[in-house]
Amino acid sequence: MKIDLQTSKELELQKNDMQGTSIFEMLDLTSTPGGKHKLKSLFRKPLQDINTIRKTQKAVKFIQQNIQLWELPIDTKLTDQLDVYYFSDSVPSIGKNVFVRIIESISYRFIYKDFKRTFLYGTKQLIRFLKLIDKFRQQVLQDELPELLNTYFHKIDEILDIKEIAQALDVKSITKLGNVELLRFDKTFRSTYKENVLQLIDIIYELDVLIAQAQANNKYHLIFPEFEDSEQAVFQTEELFHLFVNQPVDNNLSFAPPENFVFLTGPNMAGKTTFLKACGVAVFLAHLGMGVPAKSMKLSYFSQLFTSLNVSDNLPKGYSYFYSEVRRVKDVANVLQKNKTAFIIFDELFKGTNVKDAFEGSLKIIKKLSKWKSSLFLLSSHLLELGNELKSEKSIRFMYFDSQVVNGKPVFNYKIKEGLSDERLGM
Repeated sequence: MKIDLQTSKELELQKNDMQGTSIFEMLDLTSTPGGKHKLKSLFRKPLQDINTIRKTQKAVKFIQQNIQLWELPIDTKLTDQLDVYYFSDSVPSIGKNVFVRIIESISYRFIYKDFKRTFLYGTKQLIRFLKLIDKFRQQVLQDELPELLNTYFHKIDEILDIKEIAQALDVKSITKLGNVELLRFDKTFRSTYKENVLQLIDIIYELDVLIAQAQANNKYHLIFPEFEDSEQAVFQTEELFHLFVNQPVDNNLSFAPPENFVFLTGPNMAGKTTFLKACGVAVFLAHLGMGVPAKSMKLSYFSQLFTSLNVSDNLPKGYSYFYSEVRRVKDVANVLQKNKTAFIIFDELFKGTNVKDAFEGSLKIIKKLSKWKSSLFLLSSHLLELGNELKSEKSIRFMYFDSQVVNGKPVFNYKIKEGLSDERLGM
């Protein structure tokens, strides 16, 4: 699934330059810098097909069921030491016999300033890392692993079974290793089998991401959505809520064919924008292969998630607020042309112009968008007259949030209902 920077910013997926928290910060339970980097990359580029999503779901679910066994035995300090070790400019030993390596162990002390840090301490830390991973694989391995985990651990087995690397696992006391032995291991790790060891480290970072997803699912009570193999775009959810809201009010939403467009109305502060964001965040998380904040969810694979919730002007480029809105609508047209399926959210069209032009422009855009049957659309609006003009459109479903005035003050229940609101702006 594709996602552009504007959508990521509007859904508060990553912090970037915004204030406050982000979805990434809430869900980042990784234990290594490499895992954190991979999770960030996943947030920028979610999984690209439904089969990969399902494989990831099965792996995360398996880890969740035995989460106490899946605590990585490595931490930031150790992985930082491995980074220093592999980024060193010093050249590994080239000696093929003990005598030559003895000479090298003496001369390298004068040639390389980082001799002690790299050749001695770094090599010891890499051996420690290998022994920890060996213990970890023995702890979590079972007869039947999900496909994704099985692939990872099969590769881990292959690497740790390499004769020269396996010798490191047999070391009884790392602290008692002499310089000559350390140089021999260093050549194995940073020359002969460098790519294998780096691949092993990369796999551990991948596992870190899966474990973090499982931990986040448990922590926030997220459930795995069910992906539908359907030509018709699907989105059905029960008791959906937003992760940012304390004591959230949950809501249900579904599209029943031929519906592919939800027209949402209601007064300010009634919960429209939060609900739209909850839908967008849930679709995004589903395409990471992890759980979503709801009781249940069924959806189809969407090739792009797109939002237009908080468009702003761009003075350096000379874009007015209204022109920025028009450009965003044009971006939607390009998305629909390039992608088979898309999940698209608008929070009020054309707020930067007069009511008459906003009404006419919105009406044309909504009617055009509702013709794209392979995509789903959610749009909120204060232009209640639009609802009357669109009632004959079978593909559009009308929903609203309402409020009550109690002792002269508005009170909101934040529950979505069927139909059109008759409440105006200015509560």
